[in-house]
Amino acid sequence: MSFKFFACGDIVNLTAKENFIDDSLKDIIKNSDVAICNFEAPIKTENMEAIKKAGPHMYQSKESIKYLNDAGFNMVSLANNHIYDYGQEALEKTLLELNKHGVNFIGGGKDFEDAYATKIIDKDGIKIGFLAAAENEFGCLYEEQNRGGYAWLFHPLIEDNIRALKSEVDFIVLISHAGVENIEFPIKEWRDRYKRLCDVGIDVIIGHHPHVPQGFEKYNDSMIFYSLGNFYFDTVGFQDKSDDSYSVILEFNKDGSKDFEIIYHKKTNYRVHRVGKLEVDFDLSSLNLLLEYNYIKRNDEISLKLFDQYYYGYYKSALGIMPKKMKLLSVVKWILKKIIFPSKGHNNRYLLLLHNIKIDSHRFIVQRALNLLIEKSK
Repeated sequence: MSFKFFACGDIVNLTAKENFIDDSLKDIIKNSDVAICNFEAPIKTENMEAIKKAGPHMYQSKESIKYLNDAGFNMVSLANNHIYDYGQEALEKTLLELNKHGVNFIGGGKDFEDAYATKIIDKDGIKIGFLAAAENEFGCLYEEQNRGGYAWLFHPLIEDNIRALKSEVDFIVLISHAGVENIEFPIKEWRDRYKRLCDVGIDVIIGHHPHVPQGFEKYNDSMIFYSLGNFYFDTVGFQDKSDDSYSVILEFNKDGSKDFEIIYHKKTNYRVHRVGKLEVDFDLSSLNLLLEYNYIKRNDEISLKLFDQYYYGYYKSALGIMPKKMKLLSVVKWILKKIIFPSKGHNNRYLLLLHNIKIDSHRFIVQRALNLLIEKSK
């Protein structure tokens, strides 16, 4: 007797593709007791109004929820940085559509209590507790507020909920949306956080957000899958990408053991196809090795590289300091913009500054880089 659980990464179905998953993958999804994805953005509604934030806003087609359910998905995580991009109305209409199609959701909701609620699924006496959370981006309910949004990975309620679930269920699964985008390994700060949550009581962590696959590891009796990558993303900038990634099938057994299987896939012509491990553009064994050899050195190097390439410039821009290496025309435009639209410039800078301060991954990278630079200057 076992409980079969399927988990994949990020999904945005902007273009309303009905058959965006091939039949072999659908069979796997439909044969699972629980099948979950990260539902990366709210559904499109009339008169949508974007919230103020730095970074892109995303939405997906209203039909995407029906198409997910038709493919076999019966649960989604709403804990991500885009689910509140269009505010309360779009979020609540997304919740209504999920309820209409009988799709459970975790990690986000119409209010604080809803966002931090856990879900227990019982199958033949095997009880699994589910919860979801993400890092602190725009839309995050990092404290009680009079609005909806999603749960924060560092909120004390996360550990409280894990402890409460331990007395009620056989296994606990955390769905996490966090990490530095487009790098092949988790930074140490997130790895430490995940291990801490496993120490509290999590049995399996399913991660996503970096948009690319990262490795996995066994930690004591727990499994941590750091990033599954994009399952299906057809928003601007991703439509022509193949989204080579992997999903996980987990079997939770009555005797307390658990087994897993890796499923590889890629996107071609707006459809996700199951493929063999030699047909994707990454090697999972190599990604796992990145967690072992020269791991701290690799963290230091990527922090310094990202700080130099991006974050130093972000902070200068946010503080109104003219960037270096600008052409004459760009300098003139920069000066005119500050003269003609001073208030708009201030607002944009404030949003950019808040963006880089509040988001955990950004802050972790900058803090590590600054510590290294200070140490180097001694």
